[in-house]
Amino acid sequence: MSQVFEQTPLWRRTLAPQPADPYAGPRETLRAAYLQFRTTVTPLAAEIALSMPMFTDHSIVHIDALWDTASLVCGDDLPLNPAEAFVLGGAFLMHDLGMGLAAYPLGQAEVTSDPEFADLLAGNEARLRDTDASIAAEELSRAAHDQSVIDLLRLRHAGQAERLIASPFRTSNGEDLYLLQDGALRHHFGSLIGRIAASHWWDVDDLRCLEQRQGSCADHPAGWDIDPLKIACILRLADAAQVDHRRAPTYLHAFRKVTGLSRDHWHFQERLTRPRVVGDRLEYTATRPFGRDEAEAWWLAYDTVRIIDRELRQVDALCADLNRPRFTVRSVAGADSPERLAVYIRTDRWRPVDASLTVKDVKRVIATLGGHDLYGNRPDVALRELVANAADAVRARSAYETGAPGTVTVRLSRENDDWWLTVEDRGIGMDPRTMVRALTDFGYSRWRSEEALRQYPGIMAKGFQPTGRFGIGFFAVFMVADEVQVRSLAYEDGPRSTHVLEFRHGLAGRPLLREADPPERLRWHGTTVRARLRDDPRTIDGLFRTDQRRLSHTKLLHGLLTRMCALIDVNIESQGPDDAAPVRLVTANDWLEISPAELFRRIYPREEADYHNRLYYDSYEKIFVERARELRDDSEQVIGRAMIASGWEPLDSDVQLWELPEAPIYVGGLQAGEIEYCMGAFVGMPLTADRLKAFPVASPEILREWVESQAEIARHSPGAVVSNLIFTAILARGLGAQALKLPCAETSAGYLDQAALGDWLAGRDEVLLVSPRFHIFHIDARQPRFFTFSGEEVGMRENCLVASLYSMWLFPDEVLPRPRDERFADAIAPESGSWHAQSWWYDTGNFGSISLVMHRIAEVWGLEIPELLDLMEPLHFEDDGDRRMELTKTGGGTLRVNMIRIRRPKGARDDD
Repeated sequence: MSQVFEQTPLWRRTLAPQPADPYAGPRETLRAAYLQFRTTVTPLAAEIALSMPMFTDHSIVHIDALWDTASLVCGDDLPLNPAEAFVLGGAFLMHDLGMGLAAYPLGQAEVTSDPEFADLLAGNEARLRDTDASIAAEELSRAAHDQSVIDLLRLRHAGQAERLIASPFRTSNGEDLYLLQDGALRHHFGSLIGRIAASHWWDVDDLRCLEQRQGSCADHPAGWDIDPLKIACILRLADAAQVDHRRAPTYLHAFRKVTGLSRDHWHFQERLTRPRVVGDRLEYTATRPFGRDEAEAWWLAYDTVRIIDRELRQVDALCADLNRPRFTVRSVAGADSPERLAVYIRTDRWRPVDASLTVKDVKRVIATLGGHDLYGNRPDVALRELVANAADAVRARSAYETGAPGTVTVRLSRENDDWWLTVEDRGIGMDPRTMVRALTDFGYSRWRSEEALRQYPGIMAKGFQPTGRFGIGFFAVFMVADEVQVRSLAYEDGPRSTHVLEFRHGLAGRPLLREADPPERLRWHGTTVRARLRDDPRTIDGLFRTDQRRLSHTKLLHGLLTRMCALIDVNIESQGPDDAAPVRLVTANDWLEISPAELFRRIYPREEADYHNRLYYDSYEKIFVERARELRDDSEQVIGRAMIASGWEPLDSDVQLWELPEAPIYVGGLQAGEIEYCMGAFVGMPLTADRLKAFPVASPEILREWVESQAEIARHSPGAVVSNLIFTAILARGLGAQALKLPCAETSAGYLDQAALGDWLAGRDEVLLVSPRFHIFHIDARQPRFFTFSGEEVGMRENCLVASLYSMWLFPDEVLPRPRDERFADAIAPESGSWHAQSWWYDTGNFGSISLVMHRIAEVWGLEIPELLDLMEPLHFEDDGDRRMELTKTGGGTLRVNMIRIRRPKGARDDD
């Protein structure tokens, strides 16, 4: 019984028996060989579903359907001899076989040993971790592994198809089994079949390498020579256009339970009918309209139709350019607009108006989102982004070669009346195609692309982590320059392959790509970016953002780069106008080894500081040397060297605090943000695309441990003052620590830690909570004095407990949201806006110093937190009168103050 594909026009006019056929013998040989080939491939194609269950059908049904779709695309007039039809049929059979694990003799072990698998695994683990930070390690590892297997099968399937036809499978009795068993035909056509099968994954322009025709078999007619280009075009067009219900049978969909994007693929393909040829166009129609809840599937159908249309047009243009016979079908009906496609693939009670996001003024968007509107008035960010890109290229080369860290060199020079900034790396370099993609495609991230993984397999698995994530950093250079030139020589290429990409008018004109002139050729692999600065760097609008003349351009450049690159893992060298040669500023990862004093001076340079700030830094440097400690992650890697700094530390020379202490956070070794109330440096993760906001990579648990140790160091520090301890406690608890031996409240007799608070509460039946809306001065280590902001001293009642009701939470919400007591999630404050205990506790009272106070009161009085909240009585100014408590002023008179009164209920036990 004949198969469906044997009824297609293309089969009937090439490999089927012909009346009075003078070449019946060789035609019969080819036909029999193909049928055997198909029989052997059928079970192997069926195995694809086991590896790719979410994908639409890739079984022999799809392969057979390609004969039909190819018949539509080719029409009746495209010349195709039997030998070409045999090669085409072989390519049909082979092109997708690599998508199944069964196509790999060693199975999954062969896939996971591929050099690129480790890169994919590292990337998927990072993506899953970014998507869901709470995912369990075992679940993350399993999901990333499974996805990486699928990704690699998809990436390798075309290349595997090329190898499979020549690779024997081993039968149960140890014999070799070839997919194409006719040895003579396999010898003559096998390599070509494999290459054409692989070509369906190439870009259309790459098909030109198949232009050379292949001669006929010795026992075939002379006219049966092979045109590989024509066959490759038929394969890619038939494969692209075969998207009807034969790819997504309804019954099969019911068994596989697909979801997400794969589900939408099934939904639209199972509904499409076999396309018709009308004129020179394919027409796709559907068995029933797409309802509103099926709109995503309809839009996926529209995107797919546009892809098919593009393939048809590109192949037609290629054939016309090469003076080859052109295909009957050259476009798809309705591909030019959603409204027109809806005539053929109908919708039900909604109109497919293309409301997708569009960018009409691309140059303006790049200029704003890649410049001032993203980074603000920060011209120095342009230098940071150029260094970041150069460092990524150097890291990539080091990882690929498993070599020592490389070097990034920054030069600033004055030529005539112009200032030029040059950033040079000896990294991995770029070929012309990569230069264009990486430097002109806004949002294209080179190191997260499949092309990079194919070019440099293994770099992700070796730990390479690019700083750039969004593909926008290079465009920051246009904040400071209008003329930019990029020269690059790709790894393993010779100097003659150096190319230049020129932006002669910033983003206002088209960039120019050209081969480098002999004097411009690079003698080493890497990239050089050269930019003519718009402003003198030593101006308010310039690179250094200063117009002071005390320091030279060279000193300012050295200072900016040293601070900016303090934690970087590549070497940083700089050559300013006064330098005869590049000067080493930072040695890769030396921040891990230099002394605390040297690290402090690198991060807080004195040269640019005024007299007061130099005194300020000199004082803090001594404290830093004493208190700074390392932070280490779970793998014992150092991820910070820092100290908590409240700003109330006793400083030398009567230096007073003028600004909050801050510690820079470094992403990819480059400064990306700050964290307040710390000094030192942290390895961080970016919180925004501009990398101007960041947070330490330390987990909350590691950060808490470090904070607890800092609390103890502060408590035992010589000369520790009460104000510093109180504020250090607030900071520590804002980072999730307990710091039980630091103050949590103050009384008229002095500050209390948790243990002392228990003693103070013993025997008390009433507590008045007072927010610290006073200046508090300590006569000695214990005795506080309370002054209003207007300078009046007041006496605090003996049962008053001074503690802030509103604690700081220093974690950003995207890192660790502030704690909330979900028992009170439904608590709603009265509309009058008066204070409400349960809603206060849910939102802000259940962490920080006040949380310690409340839990200690509950513990001593033998109460649960809900019971204690019910006892909280606000003494505020209200509509029905002034209920505030009075405090006596030292100079006479009284002052009314907001308080919260808590009275112990009768019968409550005193646990202490």
